[in-house]
Amino acid sequence: MPCGWTAYPYSNASSYHTIAIGLSNRESDAVGVEYRHFLVDSDTAWHPQSDTAARVEAVLRIGSLGDRPKQIVNLADECNDEIEGATESIVPGAGVAFVYTGTQGLQVQRLAGPCLYDIDPTEGYTMSTILVLGSDYRVQASCEGLYFELVAAPTGNGRPIRANDGTPLARLFDTSFPSIGATSPPVVRVHVADLARPNLAWTAYAGVWRGALVVDFDKCLPAFVEAVHALPAKDFVAQVSKAFRGPVVEVGEFY
Repeated sequence: MPCGWTAYPYSNASSYHTIAIGLSNRESDAVGVEYRHFLVDSDTAWHPQSDTAARVEAVLRIGSLGDRPKQIVNLADECNDEIEGATESIVPGAGVAFVYTGTQGLQVQRLAGPCLYDIDPTEGYTMSTILVLGSDYRVQASCEGLYFELVAAPTGNGRPIRANDGTPLARLFDTSFPSIGATSPPVVRVHVADLARPNLAWTAYAGVWRGALVVDFDKCLPAFVEAVHALPAKDFVAQVSKAFRGPVVEVGEFY
């Protein structure tokens, strides 16, 4: 544990979590800080289906947050090669990222509420929205106030599975593992600093996912970043969960 962190565990079906106490509060001045919001599957047994990407894309289209991806990237073995084809024709396989262009306008406020800064509501923007789906396990990347410690790799019949080589796309996750032949998922210990505890929108999170919708607000920080990191548009979150065919967890990330 880092110096100054006091930890205690609480139970979760697939991970060991700690909450760290005793760090100073984050300064209110957020100049230079950028923010991304993750909606991730909350069950390590969850798998995307062949139509999951198209279902999520339909939700983005309704909210004017995306129409067709500007880029589709193959994440298998972290090769990050671009794929040609329509969303509905792409099979997730080990991993695929659907990258959508950012947007600007009132739809951003409908999603995330007002900006932290004093701007006209029509000036709110997102830098991008990225949907990642696949069978690989992906460990959440650490950020300010949240440290996701990989304790154990997934195993297949008691033997650890080697992590994929390569660089994660856009630092959307820390590392990834193939799940083919896995009999147990990765074990991640989640450390939460005192300054970040009031921001948590979850009470239990494995720190590992196979599906994630990531909305990048860049420097247009939503006002809710100073409170609980949960989108005000509850209907949008419910629609994403329905498109995933399973519950989702919201995780905020400063970067």
